[in-house]
This record gives sequence, structure tokens and C-alpha cells, in this order.
Amino acid sequence: MTPLKADRIAAAYSKLRISGLTVNPNPSDLELALGELESMMSELAARGIKVGYNFEQQPDPNSDLGVPQEFWNMVTCNLAVRLISDFNKEPPMTLFNQASQSLSVASGICARNQLRNVQYPSRQPIGSGNRRFERWQRFYAQFNELPPNKPDTLEIMQGETNDFKESFEAYLRTDEAISTFAVTCDNGLIVVSSALNVADVDYRLSAPSDLAPSIWQQVKIRIETTEGRVEIRIRNFQVTPYVRVGDQNV
Repeated sequence: MTPLKADRIAAAYSKLRISGLTVNPNPSDLELALGELESMMSELAARGIKVGYNFEQQPDPNSDLGVPQEFWNMVTCNLAVRLISDFNKEPPMTLFNQASQSLSVASGICARNQLRNVQYPSRQPIGSGNRRFERWQRFYAQFNELPPNKPDTLEIMQGETNDFKESFEAYLRTDEAISTFAVTCDNGLIVVSSALNVADVDYRLSAPSDLAPSIWQQVKIRIETTEGRVEIRIRNFQVTPYVRVGDQNV
């Protein structure tokens, strides 16, 4: 079942009831909670804790949450801590500790996912103790960055221009359509063209012939629907070496 924003709000108030809150939230409290949820997730995203939350220009409690299950408890506990002050109460220490611990775990996961390989500069000496396999190499050589270890990583060859498609048919609701879209990519690849085809975004990519092979590039497809919902897809492309047809050395 797809989690909704209203589910996390209800779970947060459930945490408050367990913590001793006896007041039942009214419709205005629920509206305030939705605004607090949007603000909290925006603040977390600004701090680098990006968990895929579905931001909207006009928030709807019945919209998809967009957050994976491993972050649900973090959203619930931290939202409950923010809401309890509206009832003129202090958060219990147990709830505060749960919120702090879950936020720390989420921060660590997001930081781990954003790590990139960092190489030594070419002027950095290897040192005499690190020459077991490279006896005659005195400085660190440039290494190729590995692509993400994901089964959905796509490939594009040096000098190739090819067409790709991103479907949003499963994402769109009944009578909902894509109003605007944009396709952007890293500096290595080139977006030749892009077009909207009902629920699909068709785009053409070109990999320059001088683009180093074995590196990976990211392509971002962003859409906004007629209901104000925003969806962002990231696709990873690995650049492969140019292969000449009939080359016997390949």
C-alpha cells in the first residue's frame, strides 16, 4: 500500500496520545500538521537529509508521501515533537530520544548515499611502501569512477546519440496529466532534444567521442502535474568505450 501524508500525521498524533495527550485534534489541527510536515521536510532537505519526500505547491494530505519505509519512524517521531508544543506541552524524554535517534540514523544513511570516490592528486607520491604491484610508478594515477551498483544503470557509448523514454503512467492519477517537464544532465552528456508524449517523456542523449569511458553520468527528469505534484527521476548512465564494427580486437 502506498503511504499517504495523512498516514504519517495520524501516526504522529498516535505517538502524542501514547505520550499522554488527551486532546483530540480538530480539522484545523490536521491542516496545521500538514503545513508543519511540509516545513519540517523542507528544512531536513536543506540540511542534506533528502529522503524522497513529495513536495507540493498546494499540499494535500491524501497525496503520496514519497518516503521509503525505513524513514517513516523518523518522520512520525520528529513531527510529533513539533506538534506537541501546539498543545502547550513538553515532549516526553522517550519521544524526544526516539526522534533524535531516528533523525541521526536518517542523516547517516543520506550522507553515505552521497559519498563519491575521492582520488589522490596526480602530484601525490605513492611512497616506497606502496609499490608492491606498481614498482616503477612514483605518483598516483587517475582512476575511473565506478558507476552506481544498481541494476537500472543504463549504458551509452562514446560518440553515440540514442533515444530514451521515461514513463510516468503508473505515477499519474486518474484525470491527471503532466503540465511541465525538464530533462537535465551532468556536464559530460548532452541533451539533444526532449518531448512530452502523453504520460511519457522522450529524450535524446549524445555522448561526445572525447568523453572518458567507464565514468558515469546522471540524467534528471523532472515533471509537474496538473494537480501540482512534482516527481523527479534520476537515471544513471555508464559511458562505455567506442566499439568499431568488425574490430577483431574487441
